[in-house]
Amino acid sequence: MVPSKLNLKQEKRNWLDLPSDVTANILNRIGMVDILENAQKVCAAWRKICKDPAMWRVINMNDIKGTRAEVLAVKMCKHAVDRSQGQLVDITIVSTYDAELHLYVADRTSELRRLEMAHLFFFGKLTTVALMKFPLLEELNLYEIRISKEEIETVGRYCPMLKTLKVNKRGYEGSLTRYNEIAIAIGQNLPGIRHLELIGNKMTNVGLRVILDNCHHLETLDLRECLYIDLEGDLGKQCSKQIKYLKLPNDSLEDYPYIYLTESEYFNDDYYYVDAYEVST
Repeated sequence: MVPSKLNLKQEKRNWLDLPSDVTANILNRIGMVDILENAQKVCAAWRKICKDPAMWRVINMNDIKGTRAEVLAVKMCKHAVDRSQGQLVDITIVSTYDAELHLYVADRTSELRRLEMAHLFFFGKLTTVALMKFPLLEELNLYEIRISKEEIETVGRYCPMLKTLKVNKRGYEGSLTRYNEIAIAIGQNLPGIRHLELIGNKMTNVGLRVILDNCHHLETLDLRECLYIDLEGDLGKQCSKQIKYLKLPNDSLEDYPYIYLTESEYFNDDYYYVDAYEVST
């Protein structure tokens, strides 16, 4: 039966008439950029929802990937952090990371549970002072972000709730000694860790053994591209026996969440576009 024009007219729904909680749920799915650039400008009701601190408990900068306007991206992120009014619990910072932004987040929330930072060109660096301000942090994910044994020690001391650590660095060599120092620091300072990713780590069996001997709660261990370890002997048997979910050095990286860019690729005009965003308060 073909529906009448009357029925079609009755089935039309005005999105502005949706309950505010339903609208908030929908807007949460479109991403930070669309909220700040478009959604909040639709009407007064949507603007009110978009300014609710609860909308900004989770901030994901992944949808800003591809812009060369890094200053604007940082400005957007700070604006989103301000809107959270201290309620921020989860933030993903991609490409635009700098030490000042890390401190900005740390100074405006003590409720953070999850922090992910990915530098897709060159290499970013952590800020020790900021790490001291995340007492509730449960998950720290780092992609192409430099970390030192001193910063691991800081995390162990000031982030007692930490259960997941990802320190993934592909395509960066560095010294084997430095990587072993980091692995040893993880073993000595994070005994309660349950999920550990060390993709691309250049540690040797020395560093891995310290982790296995000290992190007795470890369930997940990702050793993909850890090409300086030898799992043929007793250490391999210990990994298989102790670790519930183990990824080996030559396992596929198909699910790796970020594509690392070289300096020349980062500044390739074919890859990036310019965004003329202006923050609307």
